[in-house]
Amino acid sequence: MLDLDWIFSNPTRLICLVVLFQMRASATPEISAPASYPLPIEELVTEAINNNLELRSYEAELGVARGERRQAGMWKNPEFEGNYAYRRVSDAQELLTGEGVSRGLAIVQTFEFPGKGSLRKAIANQNIRLAELGVQQFRQALAGQVRSLGIQWILVRENANATAELSERSQALLQLLEARPIAGPTKLLEFRAIQGSLTDLHFTARELKQKQEEIRIQLNSLLGRPDKEEIRLDQGVGTPAFPVGDIPNMLRSGEENNLQLRIRHLELERAAKAVSASELEMAPDFKVGPYFSQETAGEDALNMGMVLAMSLPLWNWNQGGIDTAKARQEKAYWLKQDAARQVRMVIYQRIRAYTLALEHLQATPARDINMLSQSAGLADRQYRTGAVGIQLLLEMQRQFLAALRTRNQSLLEAWQSWLDLDLLTAGGCLPTRQAQSVSTAGTNP
Repeated sequence: MLDLDWIFSNPTRLICLVVLFQMRASATPEISAPASYPLPIEELVTEAINNNLELRSYEAELGVARGERRQAGMWKNPEFEGNYAYRRVSDAQELLTGEGVSRGLAIVQTFEFPGKGSLRKAIANQNIRLAELGVQQFRQALAGQVRSLGIQWILVRENANATAELSERSQALLQLLEARPIAGPTKLLEFRAIQGSLTDLHFTARELKQKQEEIRIQLNSLLGRPDKEEIRLDQGVGTPAFPVGDIPNMLRSGEENNLQLRIRHLELERAAKAVSASELEMAPDFKVGPYFSQETAGEDALNMGMVLAMSLPLWNWNQGGIDTAKARQEKAYWLKQDAARQVRMVIYQRIRAYTLALEHLQATPARDINMLSQSAGLADRQYRTGAVGIQLLLEMQRQFLAALRTRNQSLLEAWQSWLDLDLLTAGGCLPTRQAQSVSTAGTNP
């Protein structure tokens, strides 16, 4: 066991000890305890999936696509045609030979050219699959955003608690010094230095509090809660324990599982079917049905039979529609190629960011932050007894806060990088998340 009072009795010993700690951390990095998502964060994810308003709009869009598919399979309604007219019959000398009426009716059913209905239903099926992927993609993005904000809120709260603790100590120290007579300019300047340090701590605490409030409001919005509702997350956040596999396999998994790529692939297939549908658009539809007519001028005439009607594609060959569909197909192709390139690029970036963040976390284990916290507290106690000077006291406070904030920033970046990889690969290349909650040891002073 180290005798901290003996170390702080000589500032040089303390500085040497801090340097040795940094050299040891760089030379023999230690992996922090594995950790999964804190359970309360997963409870927030479940709440967001159940209550998020924007997700409801995506699910409603899925209902729209299903309704369109149902309509695409419906037959057209039969058409009723009727006529009624006055009729006069004259002979060759234009003498009236009879008067009466002419009336008729027909009921016809439209039959589409073979292939039109099948293509329309296939396109509607593609729209359903696209809407389903859209819902799935938004759910994954929503879960990742809630996890990221929850982890960020915990880490900002940890920084804020540490800053508040140092502020309280500095305030108590100022009150103690004010109660004593200030002897000489040195003590006065030390008093002013502590006041300046306290001002900086108050400003930092305000920034952290504001950041915490912004995250809380954003989380409440995603959860469908009132803006003023408090967020309760008691667990700490440990180092993510999800090793990254080899890059080629991850890229392959991203290309196979990435939801945005799957959406682009479906859009390309739909565009190809739209080209075929445009080419068939000029094909005539048929109208077939029975008809009845009667004439009662001079003599009665009764006619019954079948009627056949169809359009003749003489002038409009739908060339403009075909060109538009082909252009959209080409656009869908290039969008898919660009999406694949973007996925590969971002996977490379996130792997590198995740690896660098883990390396920093391994080089700065949580127990080093605990030791700096204890050292800052010891420096405060030793300053009260006159064993250490003001410079060492303020330096220990700054080093502790700087180390805590940089480590928490790396921790946040590691989690955010992993969450991005999880979204990019749809969880296809990374281990299944653990269910238990593992929190780090307390790092507050």
